[in-house]
Amino acid sequence: MSSHVADIVDELIRLYDNLDQQSIEALGDLYTEDVTFTDPLHHVEGLDNLKQYFLNTIKGIDYCHFAFAERARQGDDVFVTWQMRLKHPKLAQGREIIVPGTSHLKLAEDKIYQQTDYYDAGAMLYEHVPVLGYVIEKIKTRVKSS
Repeated sequence: MSSHVADIVDELIRLYDNLDQQSIEALGDLYTEDVTFTDPLHHVEGLDNLKQYFLNTIKGIDYCHFAFAERARQGDDVFVTWQMRLKHPKLAQGREIIVPGTSHLKLAEDKIYQQTDYYDAGAMLYEHVPVLGYVIEKIKTRVKSS
């Protein structure tokens, strides 16, 4: 991996290591002004909208931490795997939720202009809402026994 791509991934890791208001304000160091960010729950365009999305995401959480693992590069495409650890008082009865995922980053001029995150939204959110969690578990059990 070239040094500028390694630097971008290192910066990504640093900023996401403990996602908080201060790290969100520094996203301009990593992303272009016209960045596009997509995950299973949202599609966001523009750096200001991305900052607002992350600010809204962290409201009410006890913490959100990302541990990064593997990295791969092909041209200006970078792939990183990660594990998110999230604790929110209204999800999973306040217990920590652990969700594995992968990010596909597209780079231009040493910044990320497009990021697509892949993870199981059900494992992160839906399965930890009391009524939805019960219904999803019943569906999973029925599918497994079929």
